[in-house]
Amino acid sequence: MSSKTPSRSAPRRLSRQDRTTLILRTAREVIREKGFENFLPLEVAQRSGISEGMVYKYFKSKRELMERVAEDWFEEFLSEAPPPAQDLPLRDQLFQVIWSSLMSIQREPALTRFVLMELRADPNYRNLPTYRQSRRFAKSVVDVIELGVERGAIRADLNRKLVRDMIFGAIEHSTWAFLRGEDEAFSVEMTARGITDMILDGIRTPKPPTSELVERLEQLTRQLAEELRHSAAAGTAD
Repeated sequence: MSSKTPSRSAPRRLSRQDRTTLILRTAREVIREKGFENFLPLEVAQRSGISEGMVYKYFKSKRELMERVAEDWFEEFLSEAPPPAQDLPLRDQLFQVIWSSLMSIQREPALTRFVLMELRADPNYRNLPTYRQSRRFAKSVVDVIELGVERGAIRADLNRKLVRDMIFGAIEHSTWAFLRGEDEAFSVEMTARGITDMILDGIRTPKPPTSELVERLEQLTRQLAEELRHSAAAGTAD
């Protein structure tokens, strides 16, 4: 019988890709729990079981790490919220893209605040990946509007970019109280339905006022009948 003690296997060394994934996943957890304002790479390192220097080996700065977390979140959102099927009713398509945006905000309020308050305020924002990602999602809204114009359901003279800005402005305004922590939650369903109805009812092609026309014709008919009765009564009296 051998007297040698079995040696313990050395822990597997993570590849660069696996290490990056671990840091990003942990950083997202810290941002979610502490907010981007209180985010510390040191805490990411401690939770990941590595040194803080190792974090900076993979990411040059705290800002770069947070930007990468935001980029991964955006890419995840885009993959989970594909453009709506064109065979759906127009109202359902617009509702779907608005609902998806609201749901992503509700799931990740801290990251949303970071994008809105830090990245979007950056003078270099238009050169960041998050800007290009946001444009990709905004295009899905413009595509729904274009489809509505093609179908004749939306006025062709509309400024598409203005409509897009109105939609995202309504989304941001309706979620600010939640993002500031003043409201614990908001109804994604009700908010999406309200914004959809408000926008679509305002930009759709006006329909002929059928009910008003019918009412006016009925009124004229009654007036004409009354005049005929008066004329007949006057003729009889003569």
